[in-house]
Amino acid sequence: MIIMGIMSGTSADGVDVALVEERNERFSLLAHHSRPYPDSVREMIFRAMDEERSSVSLICQLNFILGEEFKEAALEAVGKTGIRPDLVASHGQTIYHIPTVDRSRNWIKRSTLQIGESSVLAEYLGVPVVSDFRVRDVAAGGEGAPLVPFSDYILFKDYGKSVSIHNIGGISNLTYIPMNAKKEDVIAFDTGPGNVLIDLTVRKHFGLPYDPDGRIARRGRVHTDVVEKLLSHPYFYAPPPKSTGRELFNSKFISWINLDPEDLVATVTFFTAKTIEVAYRKFVIPRGLEEILVAGGGAYNSTLIGWIRQLLPEVRIFTFEEKGLNSKAREAMSFAILGYFAYKGIPNNLPQVTGAGHEVVMGKLTLP
Repeated sequence: MIIMGIMSGTSADGVDVALVEERNERFSLLAHHSRPYPDSVREMIFRAMDEERSSVSLICQLNFILGEEFKEAALEAVGKTGIRPDLVASHGQTIYHIPTVDRSRNWIKRSTLQIGESSVLAEYLGVPVVSDFRVRDVAAGGEGAPLVPFSDYILFKDYGKSVSIHNIGGISNLTYIPMNAKKEDVIAFDTGPGNVLIDLTVRKHFGLPYDPDGRIARRGRVHTDVVEKLLSHPYFYAPPPKSTGRELFNSKFISWINLDPEDLVATVTFFTAKTIEVAYRKFVIPRGLEEILVAGGGAYNSTLIGWIRQLLPEVRIFTFEEKGLNSKAREAMSFAILGYFAYKGIPNNLPQVTGAGHEVVMGKLTLP
């Protein structure tokens, strides 16, 4: 079977498409294609995520606008490769994620919302579409995140070492797979911010979508007192299962900091590296860890990767590309795998990771 995975992450910089071949439940990446969002669409996404600027009308329209963006990215991938999928699996775009009840924030019901209308994909591609994965896990008592660890387990269970697959997208998350692991041995959770605070700062002060290769951070000075204050947030010390998003790590989280712009970029970048160190030292390294493989946009920020290596000198750290893997395709490929198992009616969550009460089949089916 050929499965097309479609992913738009927390950074909302565009659509990633992975074409994946399945043979006997072993999966290989055939091709990857990225389509950046137009600036106007990206701005709509950020407005939809913002409680003060969002509206029902905006989310209603954006659901179909993103369906069209996903469709265009999918058709571009087919046109570029000549490969037509038998099945599409679309994560959608997370607009809001409430993993736990928090009455101080008016979060009275655990819930999550991903948009990007799957019917548009089914209409134009003419194949079944699996979408809206997270909600079934939430219905079963879970946080609906992280979901990619199931696919990480499928891909890396025979790696031959105790390994962590670490994704630095808008949010940073890890999947720890001990050597010779069974599904129930996997540990995975969101460590905290990935690129989100860096991107927000660079966009505000430098008019850039991200810090290319961490060059701005390299020019600045890290203010360790600010880092320590940021690190006092209880999220970093709460045990997994746990997940988070822009609902917590946003412009308000760092609005009190008054630094020179270059120093601010350096400080939030080093802070991001420190949150990753804290996660590994508290919850992973005591179990035994040989390697970390880093994927996502953060893998291309050499300043961030360099600081993580300095903070965790006892662990070998590689980017996906250093291992001959495709960092940018990782999450889209993961949802292709999740979509395959959903289509076959096979449970595809990890309850010990999400907190769900039991295994479930995540994903809703839209027929062509």
